[in-house]
Amino acid sequence: MKANFKPLGLAAAVAAVSAGYAGSTMGLPTATNTGDVAIVPYYTVENGFNSGVHIINTTNAAQVVKLRLRRGSDSQDSLDFNIVLSPQDEWVGSIQRDDDDRIFIQTADTSCTAPAATDGKFFMPDTGSDTTVVNFREGADEGYIEIIGMAQVKDPNQPIYISSKHKAGVPADCVDVRQNFFRFAGTEKQRGTDPSVRGVHLPAVTSNGKAVSLYVDTPDNALSVSYFSRDSDGGLEFGGNAVHLNGFALGPMMTNQEVIVAGASDPLGYLFPDLDGGSPGFNVAGIGPGTDNRGRFDAVVRPSLGVQGLLNDWSTNTSADFEVTTDWVVTLPGQYLMLDPGSYIASLLDAKATCAANVCDFRDLPVGLSITYYDREEGRFTPESGDLVVSPAINVAPSGAVLNNEVNVIEWSNGSNDPVLGSSYAVSFQPTGLTSQVGWADLAVTATATKTQSVWNYLDPNNPDPVVNAAVPIIGFAAWQRNFGDNAAANYGRAVDHAYRS
Repeated sequence: MKANFKPLGLAAAVAAVSAGYAGSTMGLPTATNTGDVAIVPYYTVENGFNSGVHIINTTNAAQVVKLRLRRGSDSQDSLDFNIVLSPQDEWVGSIQRDDDDRIFIQTADTSCTAPAATDGKFFMPDTGSDTTVVNFREGADEGYIEIIGMAQVKDPNQPIYISSKHKAGVPADCVDVRQNFFRFAGTEKQRGTDPSVRGVHLPAVTSNGKAVSLYVDTPDNALSVSYFSRDSDGGLEFGGNAVHLNGFALGPMMTNQEVIVAGASDPLGYLFPDLDGGSPGFNVAGIGPGTDNRGRFDAVVRPSLGVQGLLNDWSTNTSADFEVTTDWVVTLPGQYLMLDPGSYIASLLDAKATCAANVCDFRDLPVGLSITYYDREEGRFTPESGDLVVSPAINVAPSGAVLNNEVNVIEWSNGSNDPVLGSSYAVSFQPTGLTSQVGWADLAVTATATKTQSVWNYLDPNNPDPVVNAAVPIIGFAAWQRNFGDNAAANYGRAVDHAYRS
């Protein structure tokens, strides 16, 4: 969960017990739709929608997984918790909003989680709770989801394996499993060696207060993740597979799930792992600092997902009986890694505080864009003069010509049709001059030229790391809706993944 945290001044490296790990040099999106990291490009609880996620453990090992919602405006962590999947286990949850405007994840699943759900619900912390002074609920009605494999347990004799294993459909002891996710409160001499100190000792060592559990790296292809979004009132549902990455983790990345106090440091706090890797306080062997435990955003995510542009179909087709419309979801995962987190959070708390470009903000945002669009007849159109022209393209850009957020929605419009998602992060675009209301488009994207794109370095805050892989990481899809007006029962939708130009 999100709590009071200003993640500056992380503790120096500690002497620690080393633990084994398996390494991999590159992470790529997979054609098999499995991986050790999965990113769901979009969730929404706007306009009657709810969204869901399915996480499958495809292996014979117990898998510890971090599930995190990132809000669409700036991809700040707005809700996270841990799931411990026993071999061949599946966890399912639904993201909803109640009448009190609280966002929560609802689950009927029995798989162990840390923390435990409250009546099957994980509520998003907000300033009405007693855990956070920063309202990360604001702007979180839409966003994207990270599912990160933290570690695995292959040995069936390890305590957390035994307690998380299902018996007759129910884990043996989830209370015991949760003891492993407290903050380590012992001495450095006890770290990794004294089982009586519960919690996360090291990225590869935890204890339930009686015995330690040892972890190894999550293997490639361990997780298979899918998602959906559903508007029950409007009769619309769409979904698909998450974007999966292989070879992300270089070692175990276990972290605790306790509240972090503003101004304090916690190198094994719940903000890690993220899309740059595990704890910066410990390397993959369990000793510090974590120089080889970080850097995954530039080494894996950006080269795997970085693109120059994307392609998909569009429709603004309307008739007397029905309409077929499209919204494009364009998500830029991991942009939060390109912010000075302390200064940025301070700017959220104090309107007088700023987060200036190349001082606090090193993101690709705002991303410049241009759209070349076509109809289904090679892009022919009829100019006002009626003369012939050279086909096939018209080059234009939506209003503003930029994508400002980590999650963006491009609404294709003919001026009268309803959008599919009703997004708060929408940019409306009306193709003109074509003979058809259907076609395809090519969206070119470029990172802003006003910043030096860099990744925040927790170990050297004064020197953020300039990115080597300059292409902007983008994922998303086109959400299609066939709307029959008053006959909502006949409505249906689908999601079509973007194609990309690298």
